[in-house]
Amino acid sequence: MLERDIGHCAKGIAVTFIVQATRGEEGTTTIRLSVAAAIAKGQALAEQGWQVFITGPDGIRYYPSEFDRLLSLGPALPARSLF
Repeated sequence: MLERDIGHCAKGIAVTFIVQATRGEEGTTTIRLSVAAAIAKGQALAEQGWQVFITGPDGIRYYPSEFDRLLSLGPALPARSLF
């Protein structure tokens, strides 16, 4: 982790993207700290035949056909409040 990333995490403003996928009886969930990494993981899973969606920090699910839209929103995505 870069020093600046540690600072962001310590301040509680880390943004996460949750990549969830299913294929038959199998399921997988991974967490990525950048939209580009989440999209890369989602695309790789989709290419392998998984049904994939990414939940952004705004709480909205983005499916493979919407990954470009998710990328264009990038850091402008508001984080959903947990409180």
